[in-house]
Amino acid sequence: METTAETLYAVNRLIYFSLIYSSGSSRTMAQYSSEVTELIQRFQSQDIFRKQVEAGLEAMELRLLVLEDGGLRLSALRAESFFAATLTDYGRLLARSDLKAAEILAVHCAIATAFFPTESDLDAPVEDLGAIVITDVIDIMRRFTQVEPVQDDERGSLHPQMKTVAERLRQMPEDNPDRQRVGAGNSWVELVTRILEHMVETSYLLPFKENPGETEYRPTPAYQTAMREGIVYSFHAFRDIVLRSQLKESATQGTPVKEDKDVSDQ
Repeated sequence: METTAETLYAVNRLIYFSLIYSSGSSRTMAQYSSEVTELIQRFQSQDIFRKQVEAGLEAMELRLLVLEDGGLRLSALRAESFFAATLTDYGRLLARSDLKAAEILAVHCAIATAFFPTESDLDAPVEDLGAIVITDVIDIMRRFTQVEPVQDDERGSLHPQMKTVAERLRQMPEDNPDRQRVGAGNSWVELVTRILEHMVETSYLLPFKENPGETEYRPTPAYQTAMREGIVYSFHAFRDIVLRSQLKESATQGTPVKEDKDVSDQ
């Protein structure tokens, strides 16, 4: 496959812009919008160019999740890849030094649990997954913190990191009326709001305002693909604890709950 210097330059430019785009840096991308549009059109229309871009992504251990108007939505091929995002990276993107890795991970697990309560939801059509609001995430976090000590007693000691996450959340207020004041400290509502907003910026979620004052969020194919391809132990463990809480509550109330086979068999 012959590659001219101009084609090689264009391939690298598209990958470069797509890395910026995937990181959520919309301000940086704004100045390159016309060039990105041309490169995307070339990617869609020229088979040779597309194959060269795909070869470049493979060489850099990157995976193409979704082709979007703003660029290629990329993720690292493996957790140890150079471009794999860490919780430290994510905290820096949120521009707050006081965010702790455990807090960020807990909120992400709660958001993912709201969208994907069972394993099959990761493969369901994204339009069938419905929408969530902040209170849905808060309710899941509340279930996690309330049931974690019970799980510890009934099923043996939980993984230390999961216990640490639950303890950190229990020490944090669910809401803080003074959260706009500098130095007021984090709350569940503040953390969830900031992370949902960042997920909107990176096109993982789409916001809708169906009712005045309340924003609904729907998942994008990019978010579902990223979760399905890069699923981690922490999400499984978090979701299992929440689901067992729902099963126990439904047993006392006689209400059926959508059950994940992986959890019920354990």
